[in-house]
Amino acid sequence: MSSPPDRRFAADAEAHRRDAPRFCPACAAAVDLASEFWEGDQRRFYCWCSACGWTGEIAPTGETAIGHEPPH
Repeated sequence: MSSPPDRRFAADAEAHRRDAPRFCPACAAAVDLASEFWEGDQRRFYCWCSACGWTGEIAPTGETAIGHEPPH
């Protein structure tokens, strides 16, 4: 018999479900794996897409995307 999940991690699990990447940045197919990890104070997801074979890291940037172009 398995024990119920530890309630202390409920907020972390909800944040993972909410923030995990859903679509591949290379082909827009559904991401098959999004494993969350932390590097220092930066949260990252290691992702894999079986549709095109893409693997890589995605770092959430908050409510808006941070692009590489200067403001217009």
